[in-house]
Amino acid sequence: MKIGLIGLGNMGQALFLNLLDHGHEVSAWNRSAEKREATKLLLPEDSKGSVVENLQDLVANLRTGSDGQVNSQRIVIISIIKAGEAIDKMFFEGEESLLDLLKPGDIVLDMANSHYQDSKRRAGLFAQKDIHMLDVGISGGVEGARTGACMMVGGDSKAFEVVKETLESVVIPGGLGHFGTSGAGHFVKMVHNGIEYGMMQSLAEGMNMIEAKSEFAVNKAALLGVWSSGSIIQGNLVKYLQQAYKSGDNLTTESEVVGDNGTGKWVVQEALDLGVPANAIAAGLFARYSSRPENNYLAKVISAMRRVFGGHSGRDRS
Repeated sequence: MKIGLIGLGNMGQALFLNLLDHGHEVSAWNRSAEKREATKLLLPEDSKGSVVENLQDLVANLRTGSDGQVNSQRIVIISIIKAGEAIDKMFFEGEESLLDLLKPGDIVLDMANSHYQDSKRRAGLFAQKDIHMLDVGISGGVEGARTGACMMVGGDSKAFEVVKETLESVVIPGGLGHFGTSGAGHFVKMVHNGIEYGMMQSLAEGMNMIEAKSEFAVNKAALLGVWSSGSIIQGNLVKYLQQAYKSGDNLTTESEVVGDNGTGKWVVQEALDLGVPANAIAAGLFARYSSRPENNYLAKVISAMRRVFGGHSGRDRS
């Protein structure tokens, strides 16, 4: 199966290389020529990968068989661009939109942090042309996209079966699941991100307390190494934070302003709509909003984790 990939930012580029590592034939495109050229330099000589100049070439490349003839085989497009208006423009606006270029039976995978209601709407628009859109929440940061991510999928179950084997090749064992109809994948990813907010806030508060207790001069990198070795709170966030502390500068270069990608706000709004408590998640979100005072060590801890796992900086909302 040929695969098209749209978006060569940090996550898209990492996923592109991961797919190539597993022998998939992938054509990729990014609106920015700079991103396209940078990705071309990373292509292994013996890979089945290519970087094309526009969306039309991407689709045409996927439709062309090994004999050089254009055929009507089903194609799969993975979109991993920034969530929001840019997705609607690329998917639906103009005669050269993805909707216009694709044919019945084709499959689109939206791997952005899209709101699940947007995913339901977009899937409905594609369905009018008998094109399937799966919403795919992806977790694991850039490292996960490159070496083995976790993916949560929503949408038509038959379309999922078509791409299941491909997705299984780029996730860690057990890291792929189909959770329901359109919107389900991005809904559970939204909740996942809310949980992440609460966990990061708890870690930041703990490290802030250790920083304030100067009496013991705790080696924080060493402490986090111990916590990563069999403790109840071991996990990726502790590991990422340990990496940040290993620089030895006690986070002095980290931003004191913590950005967000919108999912924390969405999950708190959803909790209000459902009438269910989300106290820890809301506290984590509001702490980011209040990360404005100078010498805000707590904010530096959260910024460090976001930088290590996702390449995010300061006010960056991506």
